[in-house]
Amino acid sequence: MKNDHLLSFEVDKRTIGKSAVSSIVFQLLTKLKGLITMPILTMFMAPAELGAFNLITVTSSMLIPIVTLNLTDGVGILFAQEKDVTRIANMFNTVLNVVVLLTACFFLAAAVLGALFTQYDGYLVWIGLLLLGNIAHKLPVFLLATYQKSGIVLGNVFKKDMAVTLFTILLVCYGYSYRGMVIAAFVFQMLFSLLLYRKIFSSIDYSFRIDRRLLKQFLRMSLPLLPVFFFSWIVQSSDSYFLAYFSGKEVVGKYSVIYGISNIILSITFALNFFWFPVSARLWTESREKYTEVFRVIFTGMAALLLTAVCLFELNSATIMELFIRRAAYHDAHVIMGTIAFAFSMQVLITLLTAPLYSNRNTRAILMAYCAGGILNTVLNVLLIPKMGIVGAAVSTAVAYLLIVMVMAVLNYRLAGFFFVDPRLKYVVVLLLACWGLLGWARGHLSTPGILCTDVAFVALVSAAACKKGMHSGERDYLAGLVTNFSMKQTQGA
Repeated sequence: MKNDHLLSFEVDKRTIGKSAVSSIVFQLLTKLKGLITMPILTMFMAPAELGAFNLITVTSSMLIPIVTLNLTDGVGILFAQEKDVTRIANMFNTVLNVVVLLTACFFLAAAVLGALFTQYDGYLVWIGLLLLGNIAHKLPVFLLATYQKSGIVLGNVFKKDMAVTLFTILLVCYGYSYRGMVIAAFVFQMLFSLLLYRKIFSSIDYSFRIDRRLLKQFLRMSLPLLPVFFFSWIVQSSDSYFLAYFSGKEVVGKYSVIYGISNIILSITFALNFFWFPVSARLWTESREKYTEVFRVIFTGMAALLLTAVCLFELNSATIMELFIRRAAYHDAHVIMGTIAFAFSMQVLITLLTAPLYSNRNTRAILMAYCAGGILNTVLNVLLIPKMGIVGAAVSTAVAYLLIVMVMAVLNYRLAGFFFVDPRLKYVVVLLLACWGLLGWARGHLSTPGILCTDVAFVALVSAAACKKGMHSGERDYLAGLVTNFSMKQTQGA
């Protein structure tokens, strides 16, 4: 297959660097829309309204892997390792057609349930619209991201999110509340997914055909991972239901605001999903030694970057809420911002640790880790949320994600024989966790100017320590090269 075909890629430093840098930049820009819209949404919507939207969103996210049988995520390794265009076309047509049929069956079943349980009919409509839009856009993104077409995907996602943001603001201002948010998301998910389908089918042929042999192979890979996504959903989203039951939708609305602000950290996870799993699957089979070397550096660097972000969220939490959230009713939720940021940071590390297990096809090990986290999260939700409310929900989520990281680290060593821990990692973790506690204490004793000065000093100190003491000369040169290449690309693009 020619390397310039839409569905081809080579694993080298240029591919890794280009995908990583462009993905992170575009995702950061996309996530910033949450900070931009938050003042407007919280001005026009009460906590209970945002709570209702949060419950619709988390229900939709739970249903995606169930409705699609996880075919949009669970078979990525098979696509990444395939190079023949004709076979790739057959594989994608099989996935696309099966998902379309499954989605149609699900909506017929939902219509029957809506007729039987009319008290939930209103919510079912909005959950269904959001689900349909998400699935429609997820399918082409899955294929293009697997073959490292991050420029196409992220350009599309960026434009889509900007359109959704603008129309969300318009509809919310006109009083459509969470219904307007769902309508905006559905309309533009569908429109921008059509653009991606047109791009894909200009390079491969579409046929309404399902290859049964391929489907059996896909299901053997995707179905064992389905419980993984269910337990992942339990850890990340089930606390919304517990909060709604014990504390009401108002508290869920406050919780969702903190999630919306802190999830800028997850821009790294989405960026990794665009390039890390395909690169891992290819390198795992082609050069295990090279993969281990790259992984050690990336994991240690990510741990340092993420824990630094946690420290900054903890220190600036009250200031961020006062700056971006218009209604005072939301402000008391700032106490959980650092904890939620830590939970999201662990989610990024889980994404990294999943790749070698996934590439080695240790799907049961991934399930074991998520099962442990899901069970612990459920137990902690029951124990902590009735007594501690929103703080209990944040703590249970963070502790569950930390357990998943620890279990996956052990399983990578024992099952995959993957010795990835860099000696520098222990110093990074100990020092930055100590800073987290210290900055959390300092937040209550500093004025806003004092917090800003502390921010500058902390970032400067961490940066200097990383460059002078933490990084080897070769790593500094490689990082400088990535920045230089990206700057040149942006200059040429301008």
